[in-house]
Amino acid sequence: MALGIAVAAGVGAVRSSDEDTVIDPGPARTRISGVAESGTPAPAFDLQALNGNRMVRLAEYRGRPVIVNFWASWCNDCGDEFPMLADLVVDHRSKDDLVVIGITYRDIVADARDFAERHDANWVLAYGGDDDPVARDYGIRAIPQTFFIDRAGRIRARAFGLLSRAAVDAAVKTISR
Repeated sequence: MALGIAVAAGVGAVRSSDEDTVIDPGPARTRISGVAESGTPAPAFDLQALNGNRMVRLAEYRGRPVIVNFWASWCNDCGDEFPMLADLVVDHRSKDDLVVIGITYRDIVADARDFAERHDANWVLAYGGDDDPVARDYGIRAIPQTFFIDRAGRIRARAFGLLSRAAVDAAVKTISR
């Protein structure tokens, strides 16, 4: 119980300091020490898929627009965001080659799998790994956090917090050019 209270307090403290809940396309607002910046190459990753034995490699999706979303089973906003991401994947299946990759952050594999199943996640899911090395490369400090990567593998926008579909659609247009 004490651990739950401590986690909730920590998440609340991080969320209250992260007032930036809109998509941030510009390099001026992304210049935070240790955070992958807009306009720079997206940090590469090679992670274990959440379900199955395959690996999830960002390099496999070069030439396609990619959304990388960091999430966890203990994150309330992530659960609120999952239906929108599921709809996005369905809507783009026949239109273009958009890829959504969800990466767990500070989560237990079994909990993350159960959460993804309960929320009908229909996109590529990867386990962030012990000590979350990819989250560290992207500068993740709070979730959900989402990166929009263009066909050339460059970050074009980053979003903190719960995403709106309108904001995601606008960012997808930018990375799909």
